[in-house]
Amino acid sequence: MPRKYKGAACNTCRQRKLKCDEAFPVCKRCSKAQRYCDRSGRPASAPNNSSRKDLDIKKGAPLDEAPRKALESSELANYFRHYINNVAAWYDLSDSQCCFSTEVPMIALDEPLLFAAAVALSAMVISQTTIPSARTIAETYHTRCIRHLIDLDPEDVLIKQGVALAATCLLRSYEILSEGRDPNRHLKGAFSLASQSQGYLDLAFRGLLHSGFWNYLREDITFSLFGNCPLKIDLDPIPALRNISSDQDYLNAISLVLGRIINAIIGSTAENLGDTWETMSFHVKDWLSNLPAHFEPFSRATLPLSNLPTVYMLKACHAASRHYCLVSLAVLAIHTRTAMQVDDLASLASRMGFLVGTITTREDLLEKIGLEVCGIAFTSNEPSVLVNAFGPISYCAKYIRTEVSQQEVVRHLVASKKTTGWPIQRMISDLQQCWTAHSPTS
Repeated sequence: MPRKYKGAACNTCRQRKLKCDEAFPVCKRCSKAQRYCDRSGRPASAPNNSSRKDLDIKKGAPLDEAPRKALESSELANYFRHYINNVAAWYDLSDSQCCFSTEVPMIALDEPLLFAAAVALSAMVISQTTIPSARTIAETYHTRCIRHLIDLDPEDVLIKQGVALAATCLLRSYEILSEGRDPNRHLKGAFSLASQSQGYLDLAFRGLLHSGFWNYLREDITFSLFGNCPLKIDLDPIPALRNISSDQDYLNAISLVLGRIINAIIGSTAENLGDTWETMSFHVKDWLSNLPAHFEPFSRATLPLSNLPTVYMLKACHAASRHYCLVSLAVLAIHTRTAMQVDDLASLASRMGFLVGTITTREDLLEKIGLEVCGIAFTSNEPSVLVNAFGPISYCAKYIRTEVSQQEVVRHLVASKKTTGWPIQRMISDLQQCWTAHSPTS
């Protein structure tokens, strides 16, 4: 197992030969300088030309740093094409301009940092779905990407244009897919990169920095749902979105709402919630009241032998928006203090169309939410929806009490690995542990 450097100097300070205060997850020196703080299990060596060409790499693969030269290899060209055709859409879920599908490939042709990130992630996806040997290329380009990130100065144009943040978003997915490591370490180290984009979020101008922030936030939400803990990012300085001009903006708006709910409620006790619960409930109601009608499912036609709801949505961003609204309801439901609050949430669930009849207990409401979350994800079966749904599923599906529905969730999760490469076994184990603990016979 890779050595963890928690409580030791970060690799960024090591490489720059600077004294590190060893603060975790981001040291004070990197935070003050707004540098990428690398807490990898293994310190990356200095990024000089000789070390870059001495990397262990599959025989026959080019070692050129220049992306266009590297793409003379058909193998690397296929990895790059796989990113464009199959992986980029994961990151365009909330971006109407599809920057990760359009800007990232164009920039990557001449920018080694972004090229390394795209190839590393694409090769890792391929290694987990079809060709295990692709992992060698994935690890090599992952190492190169880390070295480029460490070498950036705070005023580097790659930071100001969002290129470094985009690369870090790709690294976060790589870490999850590679398994056996802390998949959150690059998300922790990238906080300073994401925080710089907050002042641009509500402007008419959109670009890679804008898209990178929303991806960073959704990744942070995913890890908070996995760990049942607050976000690392402080959303208080960020105002509610005013310039909503696309369907994707509604997903960004509910991402902010859910992020605020997580920060305000998860980890809090009933005694110190005060009026917070009512305020957060109002934010959900406000978002729902402004939601266009075409965000509703266009069909709920049932499938034979299915033990989960079938929920057909027009777009991937509609499915993700509904997921985040449902998770918001789940967090609020878990922290209800009165029967009136449960009734209030049940009325919102009825308004969303997935609750028919009367709900009398919080547990019944949470089960309905869990079933709806899984139904949306698996009816869509679209990789971008599934990848974004793993956090909501892990948080909400544990409240499903019917065994046949639980078994169907597991079957769908196993099948999803074939298209996404996502390591879902730990999620399945956690869900099964929760189901067993809450089983009437346990």
